[in-house]
Amino acid sequence: MLAAFLAGRLSYDVVVERLAAETALDARQVWSAIATLNDAGRLPDDVAAVLRSALSLSPPPAGSPTGTSPADSLFDEATIPHAFAPKGDWGAAEKAQQARPAERIETADVVLPPVPAPVPAGVLPPSASPAADALPQFHHLQARVDDAVLSGLIGDYKSMRGGRGSEEAGAGRPDGLNSLLGTYRSARFRSDARRIARQGAGSALSLSQLSDHSQQRAGIGSILRDRFILDAEIGRGGMGIVYSAVDRRRLEAGSAQPYVAVKLLNDAFRSNSNALRALEAEARKAQSLAHPNIATVYDFDRDKAEVFIVMELLSGTPLNRLLATSTGQAMPAGAIARILRGICSAIAYAHANSVVHSDLKPANVFVGEGNQAKVIDFGLATAASGFDASSLGGLTAAYASPEMFDGAIRDPRDDIFAIGCIAYQMLAGFHPFALKPANEARDRGLVPEPVPDLDPAAWSALAGALAFDRGERIASVELFVSAFFESDGP
Repeated sequence: MLAAFLAGRLSYDVVVERLAAETALDARQVWSAIATLNDAGRLPDDVAAVLRSALSLSPPPAGSPTGTSPADSLFDEATIPHAFAPKGDWGAAEKAQQARPAERIETADVVLPPVPAPVPAGVLPPSASPAADALPQFHHLQARVDDAVLSGLIGDYKSMRGGRGSEEAGAGRPDGLNSLLGTYRSARFRSDARRIARQGAGSALSLSQLSDHSQQRAGIGSILRDRFILDAEIGRGGMGIVYSAVDRRRLEAGSAQPYVAVKLLNDAFRSNSNALRALEAEARKAQSLAHPNIATVYDFDRDKAEVFIVMELLSGTPLNRLLATSTGQAMPAGAIARILRGICSAIAYAHANSVVHSDLKPANVFVGEGNQAKVIDFGLATAASGFDASSLGGLTAAYASPEMFDGAIRDPRDDIFAIGCIAYQMLAGFHPFALKPANEARDRGLVPEPVPDLDPAAWSALAGALAFDRGERIASVELFVSAFFESDGP
């Protein structure tokens, strides 16, 4: 019962009512349960004192038996056993200690204890707790840690609230109290979301309506729009920071996947009104892109000073990480074909809907099960706005077309240049221009080396995608796919 209270599942009034009934049956057992949780650090001192006062409990007489069974029913979590797996032969060390006589060093007034047997370096003595193979699973340990954190937050909340008649209690505390309440709620949501994600769909949750009034930049534990709770950082880029986040609506509905991805825009974007208008317009466009090779964009929103994009949270590996593991070597032909076809299908669909990605690169391609590709981050797509994303560091130099550096109006052929760079990197194991910006590579007259063993028709299509001049570049993704895959190559 007390464990449920500490975890926020029972109200204070309900706990007091039930404990009063237990106290009428055996007050000593209730005292023992409260004392045990208090000694373990799970029940703050002030909360324990409030419960004892409300129940009119007094300490049992010294030496009186208390028993264990009724008290154990009030809190049902066992102590975490020693988790260090000992190394070395401890039995041999003990036998050696027993075989030799105790050594005593005497002085006029001091007698030192026997010298213990030497212990192997880095090894702890064995514990009387269960064996290592009987230790609880990680998620059980995590749940207990979550409960301990939450109980600490409750203690801080109680002490911050103070007495009702105290003038000091209400002075200068509302901001801190609101921040603490937001932190507590965030921790509760995140703990519930992890449990649901581990175990599948759960029952609907009824959660409090507390608000986080913190004015600091959002970070892990922050709550945006009273809905999205930032749980962990999963990436950084030119636009900002991406977090996995708990969607409160999904959590309350018992969804098996309560997580989404939230990208917080950096200060440069937040302070540029033109950038925000362009990004918001294109984010709205991206919401209409329903395609199996495009990550879903749910919303573009603001909360106080924070501007963020809410997207589908993907499972898999970014293509740039896969390329990093095979530097200098081509990826398997089957994987190249599957990934490249997925990228081309996504970009062709976007172009058909008047959306240009404008920041296509390996880091914006997620590769999931069966090498299915999903393109993410259409936030810089600015097909009609003419907004210069390069002024805010929104371009990735190694994959942007020369025209993008020149400030030209966005064009689908910008994405085709990026597709050419990505395809070449998968086929050859390295970037066609050694990761140099396209405008620099053009000015230096760099020419990509032909890919060994690649069909001439496929090489011709690849070279056409990598043309520095937009007028000489392949005009559409469909033409590139047709020319590249018409051979018996990848």
